Amino acid sequence: MSGGAHLVRRFFQALLDQGPDAAEEDWLVGLLSEREAALYAQMSEADRSHALRSARCPALADDAQRVAAALHDVGKIRAGLGTGARVVATVVGAVLPGLLKGRWADYQDHPRLGAEMLRDAGSAELAVVWAAEHHLPLAGSSLPREVVAALAAAD
Repeated sequence: MSGGAHLVRRFFQALLDQGPDAAEEDWLVGLLSEREAALYAQMSEADRSHALRSARCPALADDAQRVAAALHDVGKIRAGLGTGARVVATVVGAVLPGLLKGRWADYQDHPRLGAEMLRDAGSAELAVVWAAEHHLPLAGSSLPREVVAALAAAD
């Protein structure tokens, strides 16, 4: 899905989201290490719901891909921004790159921050790399093309 369409879909999902299903969360937490589960628990309800939808994508081949798909946006917890502020950060960051500071810049930098958080948590390299690269075009990823295609479909 194109970047713009993806962002519009995520915006409306965040507005309409009623929170993650407890049974689904139990399933996902069962796939995560203790430190990954602690990071997941810090994510907003909307981001946890997105993580669950991502992890349940039928294109994913195994639990390693499910974990990578689920945790790719974990860096957003550093920013602590709500939906409206995220929209502003996304638009301002696209129109005036380098202008954002503090939490606003952290939101724009969530791929790098998430990769660092996952590395510090001892996550598998796939999860670390996907967190860092999930906004890159398919050809820009260091992961195998079929893995990127599956993870991108999950996002």
